[in-house]
Amino acid sequence: MATREELERWRRALRFRFPLLGRFIRSGAMAELEGRRDDPDVVPILVEALGVADPKVMNRAGAALRALREQRAIDALCELWADSREDRLATIITERGYVASQPLAVQVLSALKCGARLALERADLVPPLVAALTDRDDVIRSRASGTLEGLPPGLARDALCNAAIQDPAGPAARICVENGMRPSDHERACLFLFVTRQLDAYFQEDFEFQNLRLQYERADAAVRAQVMEVVRSGDRRCAGFIGTRKALAECSEVEIKLAIESWLRHTDWPRLFRGFLELPLKFGLPVLAQLRRAGWQPDEPELLSLYRQVLADTDGQLVHARKPPVESSESVFERWLAQGRAGELASASEDALLQRLQNAAPVDGVAMVAALATKAKPGGAAAQAVQASPHWLIHLAGYVTGLCANASKITSTSTTTGVGGGDQNYWVNELAGASVLECWPGRATPADLETLEAAPPEAWAGMLGAGRKVLRQLMGYRITTGIFDQMVVEADEVAGEFERAE
Repeated sequence: MATREELERWRRALRFRFPLLGRFIRSGAMAELEGRRDDPDVVPILVEALGVADPKVMNRAGAALRALREQRAIDALCELWADSREDRLATIITERGYVASQPLAVQVLSALKCGARLALERADLVPPLVAALTDRDDVIRSRASGTLEGLPPGLARDALCNAAIQDPAGPAARICVENGMRPSDHERACLFLFVTRQLDAYFQEDFEFQNLRLQYERADAAVRAQVMEVVRSGDRRCAGFIGTRKALAECSEVEIKLAIESWLRHTDWPRLFRGFLELPLKFGLPVLAQLRRAGWQPDEPELLSLYRQVLADTDGQLVHARKPPVESSESVFERWLAQGRAGELASASEDALLQRLQNAAPVDGVAMVAALATKAKPGGAAAQAVQASPHWLIHLAGYVTGLCANASKITSTSTTTGVGGGDQNYWVNELAGASVLECWPGRATPADLETLEAAPPEAWAGMLGAGRKVLRQLMGYRITTGIFDQMVVEADEVAGEFERAE
């Protein structure tokens, strides 16, 4: 690398104007510069030499710049051209096919100027390509447009569509619309179609604004303004987008599932956890499983303590109840279930267990059902065999382990359980019913919590028992906290923008 003193000496030499001595000094300086032409610090001086009023110096400087071999020197020359757009530098770059390796914007500009091929699958090239669509150089503009029009499906095309969403009236949007491009993500595609005013196509994909609302919730102020500009454009089909605030508890099951899917897709763990605190366990337990796998934790100490407790509850660990259980309250039923998860039954096949279950005594059958629950699909043939058993304890084991459906949905021909829309045994209906999964924690009262606390030991066994433990924690948290802001949705029919309501 040339020193600062050397660079300054060469600059002074090129400016030396005495006729004979000056020619000799400039020639000597050029000889040194030619020998050091691949030094990126020397390149700017060679560029200056192109403007010296000495034809020999100018020619030698041009020849030196056309003979660059080191990429760093080429990068320096391309950056000087990108800043100045000097015609002589443009000629050298295009003649020699010089393409910068960095910075990215200069790499794209120099490649376009030279007609060099760019990697179309690279999403990071899209922003400088979009910027080049408005470049003052006609060649660069034309080649940038042609490159973007040829983007294949994938990350780069998604990046171009995102640029169109940010500026629906700009050249990127024009390219996308004219070439039938849209984002690969369905939610994002709905937003893209809407803001680019392809409304006929949009309403074929999202006629009730489900996906548009979810994207609107995550968008920045500029994109939200673009959406509202289309809403207010006069197309009556868009009027339904403007809705009213709607509590999460008032949303339909379809709306709740749509919001949960969107939160998962965008890894919005804080909102997912806020939803878990309010939703019935039929939604909340799968949400909790996702949070566990993600390794996410809330920041607030009180919520963190609650979160760790419910993770422990659903992981099969013992919970410390607020009132310690007495010796006689230990669950025998839980011990029967545990026998099926270990030992000889645990290693038996599903067919063998089903065959033995036909003539099993109730206590042995409970253990067999626990073993089946680790192998069989819930609601399948094994569940039907359990439901057909004449013993209510075996029914109870099926529901508690999660192998069978809710007791309220079963129809049995057994003389023990009766015929009709539910099991006639009190414990099956009381301990394995759907209420634990359907209950909204926010609607619980202190009396509900006392009732739950008074449940017998069998109520805390198995999968539904873990659900009761979680429900007890959520109800206790909300009741003792006193004030808990509800999540609401800014929508007509579809849950999209959830936030805390005062």
